[in-house]
Amino acid sequence: MIPAQYRAAALALLAISALALAGWAGWQANGWRLGKQLAQAEAAHQHTLGEIARAAASQLQTQQTQRLALEQRLAELDTTHQQEITHAQAAADQLSADLAAARSRLSVRVNPATCASSLPAAPSAAGVDDAAGARADLHPATAAGVIRVTARADQCRARLTALQAWVREVANPPDGL
Repeated sequence: MIPAQYRAAALALLAISALALAGWAGWQANGWRLGKQLAQAEAAHQHTLGEIARAAASQLQTQQTQRLALEQRLAELDTTHQQEITHAQAAADQLSADLAAARSRLSVRVNPATCASSLPAAPSAAGVDDAAGARADLHPATAAGVIRVTARADQCRARLTALQAWVREVANPPDGL
């Protein structure tokens, strides 16, 4: 038989071995459990990242669609206002050509009291305003200058209107943009 002192040492060694084996088994079970939790957390993280990416892609698509719609509206505004400028220039060119060819005359109203010596002495028919019959033709060169100035003013007005419409469109986009 085994002496008592060795038996006690063997039982202590056996108890220590059993405790070590139980500790190792617990450690392994805890590792598997934590590994499962870590895998679940990683899956949730990947799902969240996927949702964020899909939301960002959707937002980017929406913004691109809105930008294209804005660009289209701005192009339409540019076309419309360019047509207005072209029309104003064509009208001014036609009037200038008519003045040069003497098909038209440019006249202004004059105050009969300030230039009574240059007006005809015959009374004219009554009109709506006081100087309805008192008109004076402008010299063709002066008339051409007046037409150039008014044509330039019309072009500036059309450009200003176009610029204001463009700024309104960009600064205050329609709902949903």
